[in-house]
Amino acid sequence: IFLNGRRIAELKERQCQAAVQDVMYMLVFYKFSEIRVPLVPKLSRCIYNGRLEIWPSKDWELESIHSVEVLQMVREHVSTVIGLRVNSSVTDNWATTEIQRLQLGRVYAASILYGYFLKSACSRHQLERCLALAHQKGLNQRNSLQFPDLLPCGFKSLVFGHASDMQSVSLGQGLGRQEKNIEELRGYVMGFDPETLQRCAKLKSKEAVNLIERHSSALFGDERTGMLDTDE
Repeated sequence: IFLNGRRIAELKERQCQAAVQDVMYMLVFYKFSEIRVPLVPKLSRCIYNGRLEIWPSKDWELESIHSVEVLQMVREHVSTVIGLRVNSSVTDNWATTEIQRLQLGRVYAASILYGYFLKSACSRHQLERCLALAHQKGLNQRNSLQFPDLLPCGFKSLVFGHASDMQSVSLGQGLGRQEKNIEELRGYVMGFDPETLQRCAKLKSKEAVNLIERHSSALFGDERTGMLDTDE
C-alpha cells in the first residue's frame, strides 16, 4: 500500500511538472509572438542566395525586451560562438563552417542559458542602480523624476504595467552626472564574484531545466540517443 501510494504521488508530481512546463512554454511563445518574432523561424523563409539571412529588421522588436547594451552582449556572444571576428572581412564571415547537429544543439542550449543569465544580471543591476539613486544624499524637490523612468521599458512594464499615475521620487541635482558614474552592465557583470555569478546563472526551477532540454532536443535531436523527432 505504501509503495502504491508513493508511485501515485510521483505520478501526480510528474503530471504537475509537465503542466507547469507547458504553461511556461506557452508564455515564452506568447512573448515572442507579441513582438512578431518567431520562436522557431522556418529556415526556408530565411534563406537568401543559398545563405541564411540575418534579420536586422527585428532588432527594434528585440529592443522592447532587452536594453541596447544587453543586445550588444548577445551579438558578441553569438559571434564568439559561431567564430566571427570583430575585424573579419565579409568573405571570412560568409565562409562555411561545419558543425555536428548535436553540437549545434549544445550551443543553442548554452545560448538560452546565457540569455537567462543576462536577464537576471540586468534586473539585479537595475534594482541596485535604483536603490543607490534613491539613497543619494542631498535630495530635494526641485528635480523630480518618476521612479519607473529609471527602469528599462521591459522591466518597467513588468512591475508597473501600463499605469501612468505612479508617485514621483524626488532626486537631487546632478542626477545626470551621477547616472554617468554608475557602472554599465558589462562592467557590473565582470565584477561578479563566483557566488553571485552562479546565483544569476542558475535556473530557478527543475521545470525550466527540463523545458530547455525538451525544446533543444525537439530542434536538434536527443543527445543521448542521437535521434531527431521529425513529427509535425
